[in-house]
Amino acid sequence: MSLPAATGSPVRAAESNPAPETASATAVPAAEVAAVTYQLGERRLRRGDTGPDVKALQKLLGVKKTGTFNKKTRKAVKKVKVAAGLNANGVVGTKALKAIKKDAKARARAAKQASRSLPRAGSPAASQRYARAYIAQRYGWGDGQMSCLITLWNRESGWRYWVSNPNGIYRGIPQTSSRVWGAMGYTTSQYMNSPEIQIKVGTSYIKGRYGSPCNALSFWNSRHWY
Repeated sequence: MSLPAATGSPVRAAESNPAPETASATAVPAAEVAAVTYQLGERRLRRGDTGPDVKALQKLLGVKKTGTFNKKTRKAVKKVKVAAGLNANGVVGTKALKAIKKDAKARARAAKQASRSLPRAGSPAASQRYARAYIAQRYGWGDGQMSCLITLWNRESGWRYWVSNPNGIYRGIPQTSSRVWGAMGYTTSQYMNSPEIQIKVGTSYIKGRYGSPCNALSFWNSRHWY
């Protein structure tokens, strides 16, 4: 027995239940906004700004490099602007940046000159500077006694901590022997490698034997040793 023919148009399953639309493989995602960075001088800077240009500014100012234009940065900016005769509003524009760079160069030059003027560690000048402070603090000796000490040890060693006398017994700035520095608990290596220890040993010897550098110098003048 044959089945009756169906009437009407057949309905496709795909048409009756259409699949949900999917994004095209070539679809462009929403553009992400890239963070904008500036180099120092490309924008005006003020409190609250952040970025590498702020950090570069802080380096010039000599303040902590946080990358954020904070209170300390603003204070430093105002200080430079006042010195340069500019409006001290804490904002860094072209003129302010020029003044800040000029100030940074001046500070760098001053620091370099100051470092050059300082006596080199271990030099006669550095040793004398240390001795002046040490004898004032330890013994209460002032400029008069320091003048005698300079003369005395100029004659003994020229304030050179590495020298020894011809027989090798008396050494260093004060030209003392191992009997003296050993009694104070120092080894020969410690003594010979430290101008500061030599000064402590030598002034202790002078204090104990002569009472003061000027007394020791007076003795040296008559005997040529002390």
